Amino acid sequence: MDADAPHAAGAGGAECLLCPICALLQALTSARPETTQHLLAAGRELALALKSILESQAEAYDRAAAKTAAGGDGGLQRIRID
Repeated sequence: MDADAPHAAGAGGAECLLCPICALLQALTSARPETTQHLLAAGRELALALKSILESQAEAYDRAAAKTAAGGDGGLQRIRID
């Protein structure tokens, strides 16, 4: 897509005043290159942290499912009330 086209993101039209994507693109193009690199690195680290959290939750779910499938009670104990 041509960046000079009137419908391009960040083209400066009236809708770009409200669009958060256009505002971000305009901010990144006016920022210094080291600022952009720092923000991209921080975003990458955040994505890796979220990935790690999701993987650990998936492993915990898999362990619990395997324990239940193996005949375990999943850590629950039935207490009879007379």
